[in-house]
Amino acid sequence: MNFEKAVPAMGQPSEQRTNATKGLQLHLQEYLGLKEGSVERIALLRAKDLPRNYQAQREALHDERLDDVIIAVVPDDLWVKGSQPSESTAERKLILVKQSYFEARENPDEIAWMIHELAHCQKFLDSGSPEEYQGDMQKFAFDDLKTEYPYPNNPVEQSTFTKQFQYLKGLGKSRENVLAMISEYYDKEDFPFFNRLLNGVYGK
Repeated sequence: MNFEKAVPAMGQPSEQRTNATKGLQLHLQEYLGLKEGSVERIALLRAKDLPRNYQAQREALHDERLDDVIIAVVPDDLWVKGSQPSESTAERKLILVKQSYFEARENPDEIAWMIHELAHCQKFLDSGSPEEYQGDMQKFAFDDLKTEYPYPNNPVEQSTFTKQFQYLKGLGKSRENVLAMISEYYDKEDFPFFNRLLNGVYGK
């Protein structure tokens, strides 16, 4: 995919678009520890230009600010997040997705990670400052459910998982369906947090 065509920025001169793309490529190269030239294998596109099967997730957040979030589709051999198929860098309005997961034809993104990552970007945009967003990542959402680390039990993940679960409920997924899907990615100690959120979405 041609980078400059893949990442058009509305209202920006072509030189600014080129510089923005190069900056993004440099970030990806450093973050993923890539050899020279490998970063060009990563396809970039705006959230507004996501394939049709992902558009419903973007539209469910009702937020035009997310249209220009960049989705980086990372080849599997360059992926560094193990079994996690996606992650966001909200400060950069950037979402990384593992290519095989992104392009899956059977039950594509059944657990709706895309809306979760877009919700991270939305939460950052709603924050008063980058420091506020990062601060919310470091404190507990529910003090009575404290574990060693404030992940996923923090206000940012509380917001993003809630939106993800609401979306899945709207698709007709049961609470049990959601728990089964989440169990592929999280440990038992995280489930009091998830059950607390699911109580809010599905009722106790």
